[in-house]
Amino acid sequence: MKHTNKLKLIALLTCCAGLAFADQNIEIVGGSSAGAPKLTIVNFTGDNGSVIDEITSDFKITGEFSVNNVVSSDAIDPTTQYVVSGSVNNDPTTGQVQVTYQLTNNTTKEVLLNQTASFNSKFQRKAIHTIDNNIYQKLTNTPGIFNTKVALTAKQGSKYSLVLSDFDGYNPKTLLSTNRPITSLAWDKTGQNISYVTYETGKPVVYVQSLTQGSRYIVANFNGSNSSPAFSANGQKLAVTLSKDYGSHIYLVNNQRYNSASQAMPLINYGTIDTEADISPNGKLIFTSDHDGGPQIFMSDLNGSAPTRVTTGLGNYNTTARFSNDGTKITFINRNNGVLQTYVLDLITKSAYPVNMSANHDLAPSFAPNDKLVMYSSDNNVYISNTTGTVQTKLNNFKYGQIIDQRWSRSF
Repeated sequence: MKHTNKLKLIALLTCCAGLAFADQNIEIVGGSSAGAPKLTIVNFTGDNGSVIDEITSDFKITGEFSVNNVVSSDAIDPTTQYVVSGSVNNDPTTGQVQVTYQLTNNTTKEVLLNQTASFNSKFQRKAIHTIDNNIYQKLTNTPGIFNTKVALTAKQGSKYSLVLSDFDGYNPKTLLSTNRPITSLAWDKTGQNISYVTYETGKPVVYVQSLTQGSRYIVANFNGSNSSPAFSANGQKLAVTLSKDYGSHIYLVNNQRYNSASQAMPLINYGTIDTEADISPNGKLIFTSDHDGGPQIFMSDLNGSAPTRVTTGLGNYNTTARFSNDGTKITFINRNNGVLQTYVLDLITKSAYPVNMSANHDLAPSFAPNDKLVMYSSDNNVYISNTTGTVQTKLNNFKYGQIIDQRWSRSF
């Protein structure tokens, strides 16, 4: 039964990029979506190309569909499973835009979605991403990630910056700029707080910054090095790597302003170097340790249980592991014959495989909030791969010089 829902999209962005066609800013660099369900997008009437381009870009990035554009419904391939069509109406006087869109099962001819979105033209990208989220959820029964955020640290010239942007690099906002390095990004599960390490005081110190309030505070400034923060599931504590006693090991600190009376509870003391912790929703902990002679990834928990190695049979170099948001997988960097490559390891089946076939110096992978995609950087470019490794996409809108770290928010 056909019905129409009126969606009023309230803009929350503080800055907005121009309406450059999105498909010019992504590049499929590896793999193929051949064999995936066919999704045909029919040119919207009244569109100048920006709406249809944004929709196409979003669905190509997922790697879950074989996406095709046609100028009219007459050109739809009969083997297409799903069709997106619609119209765009612009009011140049008020700047208001109305997009009506339909999602149809091309086999049964059933209309799966028939909705209208109204918004101001300067917030078009956010509005179209919301439309795409609606379509994606209807097709996959999984939340879309098209309005999610990414934090990134980079060096350009003598300046280091911490930047917050849309997942595809649009609407960048600089949160911190300094002449000292910024590293080790971590999000809490709400997406409202970021932890990171800076060398502003001359040594590595761990901060937490509130995105809603714009304020920040130090949570770890113990003797020696303070690095590699990771929020606990409830956000009340952070795992951090400290060298305050001997070697480098993992401790738990409270998520509150550091002072001379602050305590750090020992958590992992397994190798000479234990670092790069990440914490799953159910309290499991992964980390990198040299316990077995070279960097490998181990698992424990917040009770400090005896660690077990999870990267077996994967060579002598595995680092920088991050949990999926449901805790069933990890993504990490594997080095083999000098090639640094993004891997995914299923913690249930124990299967491990590369998800990137097109770059050689991968860095800092992390999962999308819906766990369907992995973001990483390589040679100062940012990429997204689906977790099956069948499609890799280069995001050309990230242009920040030398990329140091990037992390996908855990929240939608």
